[in-house]
Amino acid sequence: MENEIHDIIDTKSIKKELRRDANVNAVLLFIFWLIYYAASLFLPVAVKLIAPEMDESNLSSLATLIFYIILYPIGFPVIFIIFRKISKGYKDQKIISCFRKPQMPAGWVAKWIFLTIGATYAAAYISSFLEMIFEFITGTDLNGLTGAPESNKLGMITTLISAPLFAPIFEELFFRGVLYRNVQNYGKWSMMIIGGLTFGIWHANYPQFLFAAVMGVFSCFLFEKTKSIIPSMIVHFIVNCIGATMLVLVSKLGLSDTSEIADMSSSLLFEHPFIMLAIMLAGLTIMAVLLLWFILMIIEITCHSDSFRISGRETTGISGISAFFTYMTAPLMIIAMLGMLGLTVFRALGGQI
Repeated sequence: MENEIHDIIDTKSIKKELRRDANVNAVLLFIFWLIYYAASLFLPVAVKLIAPEMDESNLSSLATLIFYIILYPIGFPVIFIIFRKISKGYKDQKIISCFRKPQMPAGWVAKWIFLTIGATYAAAYISSFLEMIFEFITGTDLNGLTGAPESNKLGMITTLISAPLFAPIFEELFFRGVLYRNVQNYGKWSMMIIGGLTFGIWHANYPQFLFAAVMGVFSCFLFEKTKSIIPSMIVHFIVNCIGATMLVLVSKLGLSDTSEIADMSSSLLFEHPFIMLAIMLAGLTIMAVLLLWFILMIIEITCHSDSFRISGRETTGISGISAFFTYMTAPLMIIAMLGMLGLTVFRALGGQI
């Protein structure tokens, strides 16, 4: 009887600690969105006052470049400092410790970097398929992601800096190095899934949700197995490099996103043959990667199941399902998730924020 009472008290204590850490993560997400919207609101006006003679295209590109500098090299370090202040006294997590040498053989790391990239693109294709089904059934035209840069040098530079350079470094440190590490010991797999879902919905646009969520789960797995942020940064860098290059090529065609290419493929092929050939070659390469990924993933599941085993300290006393729902029902986390979900739906229906 005494043991049962002790177990109940211990379980309540663990859940209380998990809710606390989930609320801390939510606060960090709130701070990010505060920086995001403050920069979005004031930068266009400020840049126009500073450079009134600049044309609209270059003005927009300059504002976007400054926005990403504020958001990434300035904003995320501020968030990391705030986290250190909030968690001081009960946790001692140093960001620099994420950059240790991967604790798995180089061959294993290379294989799982490829498997993570393949899973990301598989999720992207599934997401596009589900979108088509939803639009066909409901008759709704969802508002997709339009991220092509301005067709000037500054716009291209901004895209090639923000996506392949800033995002892999600062987003990985934030989502894997801070948010995931803050709760990883409450249940490895449940917290990996939460880490992926948070990463997906954080993007606040439906085309990126599923593939970002899948990449997030696999990246947490890579981080957990290697004890290093470097492999997931490499994944993020490769995926974003491919995405940024595609955006630049689409911009060169005078389009806003890749979905417009199919409707104008014949005319574009004659007007911009080299760009169209590069885009088609990229598409064929991704399809080949997906086929190879599928084969390797089947082999990994059937022949190397030990790859999925997670070792390391883990808080006992609650199941993975219980940990999942305890985290997701923390008061501030409910607000954060509903807010990001609402923003995603709002944008999908045509809202502009």
